[in-house]
Amino acid sequence: MTTDETTPRIDKPGLCGWNTHHTPFLKGIRCTACNEVAFPPQHYGCERCGSGALADIELAAQGVVLGSSQVHIHAQPEPAMPFTVAEVRLDAGPVVRALLDVGHEPGDWHGRRVHGVLRQRGHDPAVLEFRFGVTA
Repeated sequence: MTTDETTPRIDKPGLCGWNTHHTPFLKGIRCTACNEVAFPPQHYGCERCGSGALADIELAAQGVVLGSSQVHIHAQPEPAMPFTVAEVRLDAGPVVRALLDVGHEPGDWHGRRVHGVLRQRGHDPAVLEFRFGVTA
């Protein structure tokens, strides 16, 4: 995707991106020796077999919430509190942690389907950050 001054940039572009349809994805790796899929991407060796034969892949940002926690105190001004952090098992296999795009709404999100969304970071319209939105 090409960018210009009017296109927002993604916070942490080494971890996520968006395709031509503006659908968010996570950047991962696949071991070509044993087919293990991992996130975040690293090229030191496969987490399962140790092989250095790793290929960069795009992981569909879809999965199921394994657990979540609402945060009421933290050291930074962003994100606004309270916010919810979830641990998600991606359909592709890896478990990741990210913010849930549920605002201040408390809830039991365990077992809920989620999908990746890109939202404005704080008050800066030029920067988007990755979150998981709860699928209806």
